Amino acid sequence: MTHWIKIALFSCLMGVASFSFASYEAAVENYNKGNYFSAVKAFKKLAEAGDARAQRVLGLLYIDGKRMDHDPEKAFEWLTHASDRDDVLARYFLGVLYSQGEGVRKKDKEAAEWWFYAAESNHPLAQSKLGLIHFQGKGVRRDYAKAAMWWKKAAEQGEVSAQRFLGLIYMTGKGVKRDDQQARRWLLAAAKQGDVMAQYNLGLMLAYGRGGSQDLTEAVNWLKKASKSQGIKMSPFVKLGTSLHQEFSEVDKWYRKAAEQDAELVLIRNR
Repeated sequence: MTHWIKIALFSCLMGVASFSFASYEAAVENYNKGNYFSAVKAFKKLAEAGDARAQRVLGLLYIDGKRMDHDPEKAFEWLTHASDRDDVLARYFLGVLYSQGEGVRKKDKEAAEWWFYAAESNHPLAQSKLGLIHFQGKGVRRDYAKAAMWWKKAAEQGEVSAQRFLGLIYMTGKGVKRDDQQARRWLLAAAKQGDVMAQYNLGLMLAYGRGGSQDLTEAVNWLKKASKSQGIKMSPFVKLGTSLHQEFSEVDKWYRKAAEQDAELVLIRNR
């Protein structure tokens, strides 16, 4: 099961249950208790009766492939039905399907359009995706200012990837006026949520005293947290684009060493 499906199912089956009709609540309760057969049967019945939330959940279950056959095309069909009934989450996930080519031909422009529909309803994940594709020029015209705008909307709602990217563009002046204080603020917000890239860049800012006072102790703490991640084997700037790597191309070597050794020793050696 992919990470975004896990998040989706948790949101669908936990976060919205209190707003559901009794029959939907019963299906949610059965699912959470592990009565998957009964839950899936109920979701199917509700979906066929036109319940948008059940249609969305059914679509995600078809993608997940654990409780029913993996069928991306049926997932796309049910998410489309839910979207037709103004389900914002379904619109977000239709964008994901188009971006990944799951159940439908991969089309970046279509993905962007679905994310825009969801973002207009203030959905933070869709807003964050719009920020990224505007920064990359993927499915839309490259526009750093629009990327910053969408990331700010999502970051203010606590979306961690948007907070990280917003911090990075404030740090480098891409799409916004360079502002180290704002960079440190947003990187700290994302770092507290466990974002490795944010922890790393916040550590560097603290080490250099950018955006506030220099604090080598805190710098070491954040760099150590970042270096413990098992999934970081390359520059944490890659996803944002090579242009953001220029300023810290040299100190990025510290990070790779810190991932293998001790962040404090690396900082001491390079003070």
